[in-house]
Amino acid sequence: MKPEAAGVIFAGLFAFFLILTLTAMAAGESTFQVQSMILTVYRDGLVHAEQGLIVDETAPEITLSLLSDSTENVLLLDENKTSMDYKIEGKYLTAYTLGARNVLLEYDTISLTRKDAEVWTLVVDHEYNLTVSLPQNSTVIFLSKMPTAIETKGSIITLALSPGQWEISYVLPVSVPDKPADQSDNTDSYSHQFPLTYLAIAVVAAAAVLLTALILYRRKRGPNVEKILKAHPQLAREDQAVIQFLAEKEGKAFEAELREKFPDTPRTSLWRLVRRLERLEIVEVKKVGLENQVELKK
Repeated sequence: MKPEAAGVIFAGLFAFFLILTLTAMAAGESTFQVQSMILTVYRDGLVHAEQGLIVDETAPEITLSLLSDSTENVLLLDENKTSMDYKIEGKYLTAYTLGARNVLLEYDTISLTRKDAEVWTLVVDHEYNLTVSLPQNSTVIFLSKMPTAIETKGSIITLALSPGQWEISYVLPVSVPDKPADQSDNTDSYSHQFPLTYLAIAVVAAAAVLLTALILYRRKRGPNVEKILKAHPQLAREDQAVIQFLAEKEGKAFEAELREKFPDTPRTSLWRLVRRLERLEIVEVKKVGLENQVELKK
């Protein structure tokens, strides 16, 4: 074989394998597209991440980079709200997505925030556009870069961040009880007598309010804990404790209150407990503002 012919064949084979490699790389990159990435920061430093994806339904699996290698309460759902299998290795999550078109990934982490004295700092390094909602009544005191957008809804600040590394410092207000109105010891300013007619009106109004409250109280029947436990004898002791606590809280409580009530129970275990009670249709989980509220079904 002539050297020129061998060179042409070698060049052709090289180009063929190069095209195959580039095609495979392009296919790997196009198996999913990040649609949204939202971080919700809570007062105790917990960060809840929600990532929406558009997935190639023919791809058997995809690999995602998490914001931290310390995550909990991981939830992976397809467009039908069906749980999907996954595995986590360090900061990388492999999701088995065959047949799915849209995927929602949620998880919690406490490793993105730190507190020095009264100053909280959020440090995040990401490769996608990101939206961050800070706790209510936060005051931002430092930004490593200028966000692409800043929005305020009520007492919540939301920042739109471009890809890259960010550092955001903020402070939270200290709750101070309202100061009672100053009461003067000088009784001369109140020496006038209260009209009897006003007193009669006040008594009637108070009686009407009391009667209305009594009627509403009688109509409002709280959750029947005994009935729930009798209908579900398989419930574990910790399940019964959560149900009893919700009943004492008039049938509903925020997840943060549950974590505070049961500090010895790991966050992941408590989250799974709530989801288990939800599947048994004992409780329902509602979004109230930026927090999840767990409510007993009557």
